[in-house]
Amino acid sequence: MWRVVTSTIAALTLFSTVAAAQQPCTTDANRVVAEVYRHTLERGADPGSQTWARQLANGQLNVKEVVRRVAKSQEYMQRFGQTESGEAQPFERAVARLYRHILGRQPDQGGLNNWARTAQQRGLAAVVDGFVDSAEYNNNFGEWGVPGSGGLRFCANGQSGADQQSNAPAGPLNNRRFQTMDVNNDNVVSRREWRGSAESFRSHDWNNDGVLSGNEIDTGRFRQGRNAEFEDFDRAEEFEWLDANNNNRIEQREWHANFRSFERLDRDGNGVLSRAEFAAGRDTGTVATAGRAIAVGGDRQWVDTGINVQAGDTVSINANGQIRVARDGGLMTAAGVASGRTDGATMPNANVGGLVARFGNSAPVFIGESRTFRAPRAGRLYLGVNDNFFDDNTGQFTVTVDVN
Repeated sequence: MWRVVTSTIAALTLFSTVAAAQQPCTTDANRVVAEVYRHTLERGADPGSQTWARQLANGQLNVKEVVRRVAKSQEYMQRFGQTESGEAQPFERAVARLYRHILGRQPDQGGLNNWARTAQQRGLAAVVDGFVDSAEYNNNFGEWGVPGSGGLRFCANGQSGADQQSNAPAGPLNNRRFQTMDVNNDNVVSRREWRGSAESFRSHDWNNDGVLSGNEIDTGRFRQGRNAEFEDFDRAEEFEWLDANNNNRIEQREWHANFRSFERLDRDGNGVLSRAEFAAGRDTGTVATAGRAIAVGGDRQWVDTGINVQAGDTVSINANGQIRVARDGGLMTAAGVASGRTDGATMPNANVGGLVARFGNSAPVFIGESRTFRAPRAGRLYLGVNDNFFDDNTGQFTVTVDVN
């Protein structure tokens, strides 16, 4: 992969933050790489992650370089680095995702505009380098911290976890909504002070220490330390609580959940949530999609679509494109082929190379090139390729999903 070295422009604000409730470092390279995958690729680690873990463990790479390379990988660029219709300028949404995946925060408007222009002129890889090499990244994560992990760091140079334990006190609350809950003014919000449900409290309590503090209640921070299902739309919170500046709409910087859930609720794509959009998501737990294109690589067993459905929802899935199963195999569409290596495949009795789906941990459903059906159960929608070995597959399907 090529690399462009770029200086940090003024739009990247320097954050002199100390991670609240910072964890001791860990010597478990697999755990660290799995956390990079979870936050950056928004999926679990696969066998391919072992290469990064070995290089991290033997000192060939630090965590910072693992983050850089994962963010510049083909998978990342296919899934998160494409231009989309409805953007104010090309690559705006891709750059916004890099803010969350690399810097662990929502973008500021000036920085978003500047880095989107950089992406147009020099490619998204230049933005990755700019973010990873920035003073903000180095201040917050250094060479060994994992963005979006709530403080996880790899132990460098033989240090033990105890060597890097931090006892930094919690800083002042900078979010008006949480200030009003902090009745005893101790700069943390306890469960007794919390006005929402127990589920809502737990989804904010990234480090499970029983109080909310630091980045857990910092406006615009990405909710970390939970899987995608848990981070998803928090139905217990009211519109007024999230609308911190009382302008009768919820802006991205006011959102406290997974940004993908914000995008799904934002039906008109204008970057803010109206009361109607918010209420629709709260009442149904799902949002009708508008056929957003999703890349499903041939080398991926499962791809998280970011779409949650309810049992009985009408789901329409259409797939274009071709993949090649095995380097010497022929090209095939999402319909797959009836013969081939099916022993141990996701669906052994279905066409190999075909598009398949599942809802949460449900049994897989064969999709092929096109299918409309009712969701058998509630859960996150995952799409994948029906095969028993993925490392030598190439190509991808471009899939659109509509849920109503």
